[in-house]
Amino acid sequence: MPTITPFIPTAEEIAERERLRARGAFPAQAATHTQSSGAPAQAVPGQSPPPRPPLAQFVLTAEQLAALVIPPRPALLDQWLCQGDLGYIFAPRGVGKTWMAMALPGAISNRRPLGLWAAADNTPSSSDSSSPSGQEVLDPDTPPAPDHIPVLYIDGEMALKHTQYRARGLDLTKVCHLHHEHLFNENGTCLNIGEAEDRQRITDLIIQQGYQVLILDNLSSLASGIDENKGMDYEPLSHWLLELRRRKITVIVIHHAGRNGLMRGHSKREDACSWIIELRDARQETDPGAKFVSHFAKPSRNTGDPLPDMLWHFTTDKVSGITDVHCELSVENDYEQFIQHVCEGVTAQVEIAEMMGKHRGCVSKWATRALSEGRISGSPRRLQPPAKCAKTRVHANDDDDSLAEFRDDD
Repeated sequence: MPTITPFIPTAEEIAERERLRARGAFPAQAATHTQSSGAPAQAVPGQSPPPRPPLAQFVLTAEQLAALVIPPRPALLDQWLCQGDLGYIFAPRGVGKTWMAMALPGAISNRRPLGLWAAADNTPSSSDSSSPSGQEVLDPDTPPAPDHIPVLYIDGEMALKHTQYRARGLDLTKVCHLHHEHLFNENGTCLNIGEAEDRQRITDLIIQQGYQVLILDNLSSLASGIDENKGMDYEPLSHWLLELRRRKITVIVIHHAGRNGLMRGHSKREDACSWIIELRDARQETDPGAKFVSHFAKPSRNTGDPLPDMLWHFTTDKVSGITDVHCELSVENDYEQFIQHVCEGVTAQVEIAEMMGKHRGCVSKWATRALSEGRISGSPRRLQPPAKCAKTRVHANDDDDSLAEFRDDD
């Protein structure tokens, strides 16, 4: 049988946890607990909160577990994105993370398709609503689905006028925004999900307003004071995201890729997520807008099977301001993906082998071939992109009112 190695924090990680506890990231004790009756017991100011109830009443026997009626989680987009999912979208800077991050809630909120991803099918399941003869029977007491799914988009980085421009172009008429720039202009404050108080403020907002989907764009700008490479630093965020998942809130986190091409930071954040989407740059110098390939670095738990890579191209008409989203199946083969990784700055064969799930011998053959063809430069020990992989991007000044400023890819 395989040996399960438990997670044991080092002395350094324990010290870091104590530092965070002193800063307030870890409350010493929860403010509320649950009584044996199931109702929350409020802590009295100046007194210790009541103890948590014994766990015996919550243990399920095999018979009780089998008898539970668990409603299926509704799909929000195609079959890979469902209610209560926690997912990550990551890419290097300038590839187009925010284009994808803003296109998703537009499709989710309006129950419409996005590219080749079908709109969510919210008709009752045949297993839950069929007669003995197999004919589908709709329960007359079942309330109709709401006209849209409430989505909250929290932006911690992009300029407000860029967000406004893209929201109009992508038709985000049903999406609500909590924007860092607007918050600062109105209140002189900012959000930091690295602090327990702000995490609770967001949770309260979600519950009060009934949001079902939360987009966090992006992790680096919204979580200040968190060392991405330390699992103990990320633990408070992880517990909060799990709490939202238990509340059936779908959370999509936008993050950056590291120099090795993988999602930046400690891998511990990947343990509880439902899926991870990597965006790979596919834009040539003459291509307008943002162009990239979406790849499921971690297949969705909702489908079980790997999903095909998609080639996306976002372009915005300068007159109407409407954004066109073109999507097709990506025909990029493994060798071309290897070239792309080198062009994005991954220099070690072992890192590329890990990213692509390939044997090092296979990557070594690709490196030899690409070097001989002039597709890459450097040496087998240190792969380098050729000059033609370097891409010049247009970044206009924020004070420029011309539409050219909105060509920035993120």
